[in-house]
Amino acid sequence: MASKASLPYDEKARAETKQWLEHWKVAGPILDADRVANLRQLGEAAAARIALDLWSMARIGTGDSGEGLTPMKDALRRLAGR
Repeated sequence: MASKASLPYDEKARAETKQWLEHWKVAGPILDADRVANLRQLGEAAAARIALDLWSMARIGTGDSGEGLTPMKDALRRLAGR
């Protein structure tokens, strides 16, 4: 085991980090439930617009061949136009 002198954080920093993690154990599920509720309230057109915005950030030429993505992009574009 490493000596305390070689650890990157002092006792106070480790205690603060532990407290932060404990808070996120509580806050994380609450925030996630709120995010899911907001997504469920989206209408079809709003969801399509968001999907198109995300699609515009995609990098062409990376990953696999992406077969099937063009028809999906076309369908989303049609939905966004409603």
